[in-house]
Amino acid sequence: MVLVAVAAMSASGKEVQPPSLAGVADDQETREIIAQPTLRRRIPRIRFVGDRRTYDFLVSHPPLATQLARRLHPPLERYTVTQVGEGLYTIEDLGALRGEARLVRVTDRQRVYWFKGEFRSLANLLRFTGRMVLVLDSREVNEGGRTYMESDPEFYLRIDHLFFDFVARLLTPFINLLIDRRVGMIAEATNKLFQQVVGDPEGLYREMATWKDVRPEDLEAYRQAFITKEAGGSR
Repeated sequence: MVLVAVAAMSASGKEVQPPSLAGVADDQETREIIAQPTLRRRIPRIRFVGDRRTYDFLVSHPPLATQLARRLHPPLERYTVTQVGEGLYTIEDLGALRGEARLVRVTDRQRVYWFKGEFRSLANLLRFTGRMVLVLDSREVNEGGRTYMESDPEFYLRIDHLFFDFVARLLTPFINLLIDRRVGMIAEATNKLFQQVVGDPEGLYREMATWKDVRPEDLEAYRQAFITKEAGGSR
């Protein structure tokens, strides 16, 4: 979730029509953001080698997924995610984002997150507080004898201050140039993460066990998901 979320906060893509509000979230604030966003974008479809089990584990453990991505892709070292409650996280991208995220809806194919925080871009020329909803639709695809996970992220950003709302719309072409680089970097990191978990789960587990910043409960959850035969993790 976290890598895609950070990408979405900077994502480029074509403008899309909002989904059925009744099918996305019951939370009133979430519905309002989707209905009246300042910016609305769909990120081009993301595909990774891996199955539903791998995807569900990673999106269900945002702090651990972010730690793994940071280790595998050093350019992400500035990203941090901390769980502060059930389905509630703080997120920080030094110099670009600081705020909190809350999981508001989970189904078999969809996860919806609400964000609130401070956004910065264009060397701090554009700095504002806002709220965002990220909708992640996902599916497992079998093709050419391999299993893939595909995700179609959509995000809705709302800036409540009229002046910054106007500025954000005015600077959209420039913001999109920065966005393309950010999305590419995060997509590369996420791809490395999936490859490592799918290709060598035992080796990654042994390496994780030496990291002091990994929580014991996250390490045990990974072991049960990918290492023990009972979990189907031995490959």
